[in-house]
Amino acid sequence: MRPTTSDPHQPDVTICICTCRRPDGLERLLHDLAAIDWDGPLEVVVIDNDAEREGIAVCEALANGYRWPLRWAFEPRRGISHARNHSIRLALTSNPDFIATLDDDEWPSRQWLRALLQVQKATDADIVGGPVLPAFPQHSPPWVEQAQICYGANQKVADGGPCRLHASGNFIARTRCFDALAPECFPSEFAHSGGEDDVFFRRLHAMGFRQHWSTQAIVWESVPDSRLSLAWVRDRMILKGNIQIRMFRVQNPGLRHETVRWAKTMALLGTGATQYIAGLFHTPTRIRAWLNLWRARGKLQAHFGRTLTRPDT
Repeated sequence: MRPTTSDPHQPDVTICICTCRRPDGLERLLHDLAAIDWDGPLEVVVIDNDAEREGIAVCEALANGYRWPLRWAFEPRRGISHARNHSIRLALTSNPDFIATLDDDEWPSRQWLRALLQVQKATDADIVGGPVLPAFPQHSPPWVEQAQICYGANQKVADGGPCRLHASGNFIARTRCFDALAPECFPSEFAHSGGEDDVFFRRLHAMGFRQHWSTQAIVWESVPDSRLSLAWVRDRMILKGNIQIRMFRVQNPGLRHETVRWAKTMALLGTGATQYIAGLFHTPTRIRAWLNLWRARGKLQAHFGRTLTRPDT
């Protein structure tokens, strides 16, 4: 049931959250969602993807008196694709106008939802995404921000401008976008590696659904100490390269496309090597070299048939 005090002239929104072993992050996210500037009908759906069900315990503790209707469920199959698909199926049972998603290590600004929908209304977009800004610990080394690995690909897109989204940590979409890809909006072959959301947006783009950007729909993401090491960045970039080749194979199969992908991987290796030489006395250039070389390594592994997974799966 939606709150009877909602403004009926506002669109009906369901916010989907997938959680796994982050009860503190989920609690902070739900707390900040309760404070957003929104007076329309809204519901929150939480899917817990861990057998300990700590996320469900958080929902049960907050549900009584929570500002928005709050529903939750457990997804027994481990993997982010399964959790995301479960959240969408549950959200669709309420027949909302829009479905938005957030991650359990994020928290939105007060104007987040209103900013997304303002761009949607102004552009008649099917999907609108916004920035996810990293919240680094105060003791973070300088190279962490220089690497910019925690920033999205649409940083330079103007407010309201067209774009192609890559990640599902901050977006809203018309319900018909999910209907078009049902029953598996997020492909299960990426459940243990990530990249399922990039495939999701690529498929929608190919189907003609328009994607736009809201610079004001800001969400912050907590960057834990475990990500403040070169080892984590290395593993992340290798995984990213591996996922990219697998995604491109899904989108463009065949020998001709694979030959082009090989050529691009070799070019990336060459770029990384050149940057490394040029960056011997310039730290930012040397960092970019390592990022490109690590990403090329992940691509090579995918070319040879190796599928990498995230360490937390």
